[in-house]
Amino acid sequence: MTDHESNESVVTLAVFTEDMLARMLAEALESEDIQCEVEGGVTSGFRAETPTVVKVIVHRSDQERAQAVFEEWEHAGDSIDWDDVDLGE
Repeated sequence: MTDHESNESVVTLAVFTEDMLARMLAEALESEDIQCEVEGGVTSGFRAETPTVVKVIVHRSDQERAQAVFEEWEHAGDSIDWDDVDLGE
């Protein structure tokens, strides 16, 4: 999703301090056919110990659907019964 692909405005759906979380959300959005982009974070493979800001942005027209996916994704771990999960301990 780039400016030249669409003149449609974009909005920030979520802000993270970890690249991995932003990319996981992006995958969840893309699995629902919602175009998104991850901005910020590690860009050159170098990871400093300073805090970073990573944004997940979506088209304004997808904002409502994206918000629903985000909320579902955010609470997906709530339904896991960790007593039934083998953590290899």
